[in-house]
Amino acid sequence: MKKRNDLRLVTDFKQASGLLRDDNLVWSADFEEIRKPLAALIDLEAATYRFNPFLVQICQALIAEENDITIGN
Repeated sequence: MKKRNDLRLVTDFKQASGLLRDDNLVWSADFEEIRKPLAALIDLEAATYRFNPFLVQICQALIAEENDITIGN
């Protein structure tokens, strides 16, 4: 079970990193300075399977809207 959770986190981390690296997305000017270094940190955590709980929260927040499958009225 832990292995499945680790694979899910790796997937989430890769998705968050991809969003941060996407030059077609519009980010606020103050976030622009840190988005690529943050993506590199996320990639490093995913590669080493460390999954810092604060970084998990950041990644989940970054991908939440992208993965929202609710249907609006």
